[in-house]
Amino acid sequence: MMWVSTTCLGGDEVVTWVDRLTAAVGRRPLGLAIDWSTIESRMGTALPADYKEFCEAFGNGHFSDYLTVYASAGGADSSLADVYEENWQIAEEDGVGRGYYLPYGLFRPNGEVGLLQWGVSEQGDEFAWLADSSVPPESWPVLARDDAQHSRLFEMPMSGFVYRLLADESFEGFGGFGATGQAPYVTPSS
Repeated sequence: MMWVSTTCLGGDEVVTWVDRLTAAVGRRPLGLAIDWSTIESRMGTALPADYKEFCEAFGNGHFSDYLTVYASAGGADSSLADVYEENWQIAEEDGVGRGYYLPYGLFRPNGEVGLLQWGVSEQGDEFAWLADSSVPPESWPVLARDDAQHSRLFEMPMSGFVYRLLADESFEGFGGFGATGQAPYVTPSS
């Protein structure tokens, strides 16, 4: 299944989840130039288009004192790729560390399904795609997991999940966190 990351609003106007999130936090997109070919080559996989749009709009930062998305500050910089490599190093060096990623395991770009972590909360919740290189990355669902390894699958794009978690009061959220009626905000990382 592939999810649409845009909504048509009368006529030809198209609004993406990233557009909705930038409006909700009261920011203009940064328009960062990111070297996706180098980052995707480093990781061995294509990445979802909505994630790329998110990174180009926000760069590195924290949302509502809760969520950090592993993004890019521009160029070939990628905290997503850094965390991907660190997670594999932990899993390969330590059997207990490897068990932490069960039942899915970590993603490898070889056709097997696995976790590809894209964010973390201040409380230790982890957010990942349940990535599968045999399907387009736009169809990867979001998997949210708390520090006790309780997980929940969300059939939506990453930027849609972030928007709904921070700005949509009707969204159930995850781990007790969800939109509170206060406007979400972003704090850029330096």
